Parts: sequence; structure tokens; C-alpha cells
Amino acid sequence: MNKHNILFIGLDTHKEFVEVAYCEEQRGAQPIHFGRISSAKNVDY
Repeated sequence: MNKHNILFIGLDTHKEFVEVAYCEEQRGAQPIHFGRISSAKNVDY
């Protein structure tokens, strides 16, 4: 029998950054803040 795991991912998008969090499927699991990622465009011409 196969056990499937579910991982919920949350993205809070802003103009300058994206906040990332995740939560495992079990009841009562606390969300874990994964970090902040810059959403600025880095264009090199």
C-alpha cells in the first residue's frame, strides 16, 4: 500500500518580494515560514 504525503504551499506576493510558507497535511500541523524571496527583476543588458 502506498502512502501519499501532501504539502500545502502558501505564497504571499508583493511588488518587491514573495513570502513563502508551507504546512504538512497532518491535523494540527503548524505552518512553517520558509523565507522571503526578492521579486525584483534583475535585468543585465
